[in-house]
Amino acid sequence: MTINHVFVWASKANFQFLRSFYRAVLQPIDYVEMICASENTLIGYGSDYPYFWLKQLPDAKAPLPTHIAFDAPNQEAVDHFYQLALQHGGRGNGPPGIREEMSRQPYYAAFISDMDGNNIEIVHVPK
Repeated sequence: MTINHVFVWASKANFQFLRSFYRAVLQPIDYVEMICASENTLIGYGSDYPYFWLKQLPDAKAPLPTHIAFDAPNQEAVDHFYQLALQHGGRGNGPPGIREEMSRQPYYAAFISDMDGNNIEIVHVPK
């Protein structure tokens, strides 16, 4: 069984910035902004279905940072994601490379922190 979708809570102060950030950095895995709902406070991203959601928190509430890992079709997509994330305001949290400690299979991943402190990983594990 797989996970159907994931929500990330975003601060009101960073919501619009995060919206454009994820629109840019999810391109290497063919995710696009698919749905904008609830008066522009809920955004769904995906390829054929909105698997990743960005939800704005009310006013002064602070988000609880989380970790999310996206599958990448190849190592080039991992590299491209990382470059885009840095160009669009993300902070490096682990450059692209093999993570031997993560799997017995070749586990090629990169990590960034978004503006609200979420640890976003993109990984390619050959099938």
